[in-house]
Amino acid sequence: MDRASEGMDTLDSSGMPGGLPPHMAMGGSMSGNGGGHPPPDIKPDISSLTSPTSTHGGGYFHGYPPPGMGGAGNGMSTPTGGSSGPPQMHSPGMHSPTSSLGSPLCLSPTGPSPSPGLPHSSLHTKHICAICGDRASGKHYGVYSCEGCKGFFKRTVRKDLTYACRDDKNCMIDKRQRNRCQYCRYMKCLSMGMKREAVTAVQEERQRVKEKGEEVESTSGANNDMPVEQILEAELAVDPKIENYIDTQVHFGKANEELGNGQMENGLDNLRDPVVNICQAADKQLFTLVEWAKRIPHFTELPLADRIILLRAGWNELLIAGFSHRSIEAKDGIYLATGLHVHRSSAHQAGVGVIFDRVLTELVAKMREMKMDQTELGCLRAVVLFNPDSKGLTAVQEVEQLREKVYASLEEYCKTQYPDEPGRFAKLLLRLPALRSIGLKCLEHLFFFKLIGNQPIDTFLMEMLEDPTPSSA
Repeated sequence: MDRASEGMDTLDSSGMPGGLPPHMAMGGSMSGNGGGHPPPDIKPDISSLTSPTSTHGGGYFHGYPPPGMGGAGNGMSTPTGGSSGPPQMHSPGMHSPTSSLGSPLCLSPTGPSPSPGLPHSSLHTKHICAICGDRASGKHYGVYSCEGCKGFFKRTVRKDLTYACRDDKNCMIDKRQRNRCQYCRYMKCLSMGMKREAVTAVQEERQRVKEKGEEVESTSGANNDMPVEQILEAELAVDPKIENYIDTQVHFGKANEELGNGQMENGLDNLRDPVVNICQAADKQLFTLVEWAKRIPHFTELPLADRIILLRAGWNELLIAGFSHRSIEAKDGIYLATGLHVHRSSAHQAGVGVIFDRVLTELVAKMREMKMDQTELGCLRAVVLFNPDSKGLTAVQEVEQLREKVYASLEEYCKTQYPDEPGRFAKLLLRLPALRSIGLKCLEHLFFFKLIGNQPIDTFLMEMLEDPTPSSA
């Protein structure tokens, strides 16, 4: 399967999240290794939530990048070299799913828990990967290896990638640290007997079959298991569908007049409105975010504790991506789910102009420029959701496989819907580092709440995820 945009090969790994494929060469994880921050103060009406039926499919996409390129790993060699990803963000107000009995959260819900993980033949094989020691899915390019190392070797050969080791070229390569140094991982692939010519032979054979008009193996199987149609349905189901937005700039004009008349306290309260408005929008959207996640294929099959961890780790980036895409048609501002249009000048007066400008230039403008559609938005948000580097996960391999399936489905979608834009898939993935960075900064400025009403965040998410009541959405 061809990769989009060869120009991506020389990207610096600095600041890039673990959510991107290895050939995108990046360091940090998408959601700070699960160090997400609690959402704003809200009291949920749990009765309106449901768990829609999730589609099941077979198969597993062979050959897309294993996620989890986080930590202090090395990326591809670049003129400036790589650097480690962003620091982990921890919230003292959150309760771990494995918290003590004294915690308000008890993750021993009544009734049976969902099956932990997805069925996959590689989980039952008696062989182990010769490169990292993980479970092998079979013999690939001459060596028993896991899907992650198989895909890594294939991409390296096909793209003719070059790596550099930051240490002494003797890094430990095992299941936990296989993504930390791509150079040493590739060298170990070769030393254990993987053959470069085997990759080329497979590629040439597939090309010959394709030219003869015969059926060729493609990523369509991955799309069947992670259908973009269902991801789009999830986006449409939670779209606020607001026709007329209220411009907050008028209100701020009045605030300036009040400041001029000496009514300093009242004026300053008004100037804080963009922060309040955005937090209120986050309040509202957190409900729909859980509803959205339930509609993403296979999410509800994961253990309840893992679902809580994934949402807790990625909620801020998921919400930011949502209102950024909603604001493509906005004029010099953003549209909130509450129906408000927050203007750039209002944000600057409120003291959050710098991060607001980053949202407009690095997310909204780029989405507008490439005319990102809702299917692509949904896939990017699913990549953020399925973060195998989230701290505390038990079904790490299953989450990693789900992220790979999203990658494969998104790439196939881009090839099918935008055949004249071979670099579109890569351009989409380039929005993820910006989203990650902005998400961390927004937590500093806006999302500082530790509780939802009187409930810890984990308790709130558990109740929403467990609730079987049909949704009115």
